[in-house]
Amino acid sequence: MGEPVIAVLPGEVIDQIAAGEVIERPASVVKELVDNAIDAGARTITVETSAGGRALIRITDDGHGMSPANVVLALQRHATSKIRSVDDLWALGSLGFRGEALPSIASVSRMTITTRREGDLAATRLVIEASRLVDQSLVGAPVGTTIEVADLLHNLPARLKFLKGEATEASHITDLIARVAMAHPQLHLRLKHNGRTALDTPPDRDGFARAQALLGGRISARLEATSGEEHGVRVTAYLGAPELAQATARGVQLFVGKRPIRDRGLLHAVTMGYGELIARGRYPIAIVHVEVPAGTVDVNVHPQKHEVRFSDAAEVCAAVRHVIQAGVSRAPWRAELGGVGPLHVSALTSVAPRLPLDGTPATQLSARYAAQLREAQGSLGLDGGGGGGGGTTREWVAQIHRDSRALRVSEARAVRELPGTATPPTHDGADELAEGSGPVPAHGFFSSLRYLGQLDLTYLVCDGDGELVLVDQHSAHERVELERLRVHGTAADVAVQRLLFPTTIETTAAELELVGRVGELLARVGFEVEPFGATTLAIKAVPAGIRHTDPTQLLRNLLAEWAAEGAPSDEERVDRLLAEIACHSVVRAGDRLSPSEAEALLRGLDGVEQAAQGPHGRPILLRLPLVEIARRFGR
Repeated sequence: MGEPVIAVLPGEVIDQIAAGEVIERPASVVKELVDNAIDAGARTITVETSAGGRALIRITDDGHGMSPANVVLALQRHATSKIRSVDDLWALGSLGFRGEALPSIASVSRMTITTRREGDLAATRLVIEASRLVDQSLVGAPVGTTIEVADLLHNLPARLKFLKGEATEASHITDLIARVAMAHPQLHLRLKHNGRTALDTPPDRDGFARAQALLGGRISARLEATSGEEHGVRVTAYLGAPELAQATARGVQLFVGKRPIRDRGLLHAVTMGYGELIARGRYPIAIVHVEVPAGTVDVNVHPQKHEVRFSDAAEVCAAVRHVIQAGVSRAPWRAELGGVGPLHVSALTSVAPRLPLDGTPATQLSARYAAQLREAQGSLGLDGGGGGGGGTTREWVAQIHRDSRALRVSEARAVRELPGTATPPTHDGADELAEGSGPVPAHGFFSSLRYLGQLDLTYLVCDGDGELVLVDQHSAHERVELERLRVHGTAADVAVQRLLFPTTIETTAAELELVGRVGELLARVGFEVEPFGATTLAIKAVPAGIRHTDPTQLLRNLLAEWAAEGAPSDEERVDRLLAEIACHSVVRAGDRLSPSEAEALLRGLDGVEQAAQGPHGRPILLRLPLVEIARRFGR
């Protein structure tokens, strides 16, 4: 083999390689162009998209614009007005500075740029297709710049197929603009998807007012501002009360030099600042702005500028932690919690535990449990009657757990002692039982089983052909119900429970905009919702079958998840909804089943494909052959 030929890549190939680093999705294009508009001194920026940004992205600003010569030069790689030397990289006061974004975007789209400076008689318009300038003309336009990006990635179909659905890509753009608005309260930002306004944030007097407007009434009412400086690190934070904590870190927004960033060290510092007020594994609602001295941060370590590198990360994290600790200690809600450990324990000292929503327990077990709750509330003075109290909240919780466990054991023992009910064998470990789980059951397998009884009010104990079979009643019923919903649950006669008075929930801008696009999907499964104000959603109807959870909370969780991660198709969204409805509509561990109910459930499993596995991936049944039982008895 001869020596490989070394060649200089053509400019368009270089631009497309750069585009691969800069353009992750349509939101990446929006970020780069909005950053340029802010650097151009814009006070009002309008973002318009079509088809989630694939078909069109239009950014219009009222900044200072560009001259005819500069707008042409801006399409050259590494052309920038932000830096002149290497030293400038360590004292950046701008958001965009590389000079790669505009030519990279132009290389994978059909771009039109219209720009005019104050004092110019006409604006300059350029039309570029895949890096090639096809037209340049003078037109009438206001001062500022408008950039249209059409048919994004049209010449890179291999990259195009990795984009998510329209709704998902639009939600990423909405989330981005909301974060830009959080970092720049002085700006008037507008966002439209397919002609519909998704976000409109007029200028606010300060960052706290902007945070309150974006986060909505439920959160803003429990939001406190704090600020401080340590070793030259300036920290301004808006802290949500601990009861607003979430299972993911999505509610923590970090900004360094007005750039939204991701940083594990800063995230850890935020959670440390709350201390034991938030349980391990949960995260607060917190908006944290960090300003560091020039030359102590490198913002050039990530292609999309999502990450930064500090010259002394420990010092910055310490400043964030200390400022948040001080803010938490002064917050009004800190006094409400009484300082007794994690929130989920301390909150019990002042708020009575919530009982089932409809007041009707599902089983005898839950009825006894509810009675114990009421009795304990009265003895501790938590029922609002001002009664005295013996014992502490911790002792009460511990006793409830002990009594509940004893009750479950006694009821399970009573089931096993019924006439004709076999007592399941005792094994040394779950791994041994799993070894005998056996093959995937054939059609008609479950109907052929002889039902013996319930084990711990959780598992159906059955006698099979030469084996003992245990069926998880919740997973089994969930699988059967999901299959039923898939067939009938999206028909026109879906069971719907209309609410006498609509329930309202606070949402983020991204979630509210998402509802505007998936409202029909929600209606297909029984949720009737509509926007009710800038950050509020009104729920008028819910699926009738849900009985184990608050349907509004279920919807809130799903919208938050969809806005954060998205889904590749509408059908996947519907299926996820159906799975959640099924999960919260069926029997659970602790529910007593009559023999006829258990046998009906077993028959239902025979009508379901892949009945050995539940919707969440957990096994539905465990199988132990009689020969294995005999071996363990030494026969």
